[in-house]
Amino acid sequence: MKRLLAIMTVVFCFGVTAAFAVDGGALYKQRCAKCHKDGTESSKAGGGVVLKGQSSGEISMKMNGYADGSYGGMKKKTMIRIASQLEAQEIKAVAEYIGSM
Repeated sequence: MKRLLAIMTVVFCFGVTAAFAVDGGALYKQRCAKCHKDGTESSKAGGGVVLKGQSSGEISMKMNGYADGSYGGMKKKTMIRIASQLEAQEIKAVAEYIGSM
């Protein structure tokens, strides 16, 4: 009985974690791709910033900086608006997605 309860607890925990997992690729397509395209190029609206090749740590640092207003370049106002709407786990997921490009 204890073994069954332990197994059910583990399965439940994985199910809850999966339900709250954030899809960085989907967020990228919704929030970033309009300006940053597929990450290998960027429109003028994206400020010419190529994301491919940047580490997830770099992206996370920059996104958090935009969100709190401590970082920014040409498109600071646009990026502050976008980054400040994201939750911490969403920034992490997008950063990991971009880092894996």
